[in-house]
Amino acid sequence: MPTSAELITSTLTETFDLDPAEVTPERTFEELGLDSLALVEMGLMLQERTGISLDDVPMRTTIGELAALMDRSEADKALTTAPNSGS
Repeated sequence: MPTSAELITSTLTETFDLDPAEVTPERTFEELGLDSLALVEMGLMLQERTGISLDDVPMRTTIGELAALMDRSEADKALTTAPNSGS
């Protein structure tokens, strides 16, 4: 299964025709030339792929920051759906 960063990168390069060499963890979506509508579209695509809701991602968020947010959300989701071993 691809990492969150890989999912973000592939979504950006496939959907918005960005050069993969420019899609690095320290780049912001604003620096990549995305507008707010594109950011919403990307969030919906990532939500469809992962089940993680990505509401209101700021334009100045870096790819690395979004990947970390997705990883935390995935970990939280796993904790809340894990069977309770104490019962």
